[in-house]
Amino acid sequence: MSNNTIMLARWGMQAELERIWRICFDEEKRPTDFFFNNAFRPQDCLIYRAGEHIAAMVHMLPAAIAQDGKAVQAHYIYGAATLLEYRSRGYMGALLRCAGHVGLRRGDRFSFLLPASRGLYDYYAGYGYAPNFQTRFVTVSAEELRRISAGYSRRRVLLTYRQMNRLRGELLLKRDGSALWDERALAYADGINRRYGGARVCFGEAGETAYAFCRMAGPGLCEVTELMSRPETLPGLAANLLSAMPAQNYRIRLSGGGPLFEGRGKVSHFGMIKPLGGITIQKMIQGSNRPYLGLTLD
Repeated sequence: MSNNTIMLARWGMQAELERIWRICFDEEKRPTDFFFNNAFRPQDCLIYRAGEHIAAMVHMLPAAIAQDGKAVQAHYIYGAATLLEYRSRGYMGALLRCAGHVGLRRGDRFSFLLPASRGLYDYYAGYGYAPNFQTRFVTVSAEELRRISAGYSRRRVLLTYRQMNRLRGELLLKRDGSALWDERALAYADGINRRYGGARVCFGEAGETAYAFCRMAGPGLCEVTELMSRPETLPGLAANLLSAMPAQNYRIRLSGGGPLFEGRGKVSHFGMIKPLGGITIQKMIQGSNRPYLGLTLD
């Protein structure tokens, strides 16, 4: 008789979970420790126990989805991992199905995730997830940013996470299907980005704010993994970005239908969603709405 069990994690399991994380993601100790010290909560982690050992895990990070101008409770599937010796046994699929039941029971209306590769879109589709989020990837030269920021010089500004989250909500709350986070998630995204050599760049003037998370992705290339700005604040943010993270080119992730660098770049599916409890997502994935998923922690 099998004694395999799916259960929520408990305090005291961190060492075994950290080992799985480091093995499966080929991760260094420092960023792994940062997650388990700052973002891990046992009530947000499902584990598959095979006998006496944890074989697989998924983390259900608290989040929200914009729907009809409101933030609807959801979770983000993160850190989904199965040890090599336990793969191809259906353990991860069982965890994903269980996550839907657990999420619905605690009030989540959506589950969403970012597949680690294109090939995994088909895998997650088998568990009820559908492509939903779209990101526009635009590459901008330093010279163009200098033209945009003409008349602005660097001004050291550090927005609070509350200010950043307020701006994010203002820009995304009416974009149905977009992923929303809280201040704790913003703080974690900032911290983990810095542990990979990245930076948080901010701008503020006359009550208007903007920010970007960025990191070097190769010689002369800066990856801007999220940029939240209105057109009128982009020049000031660009000046600070050039100073804080000098590069020849900047590859920027933007919402698919936003006004920044309008009409430029490649729009790609960037994340999947599954409704829980009978909610439909047809309105979200049709038309020009283009829901946005940022702070993906990839």
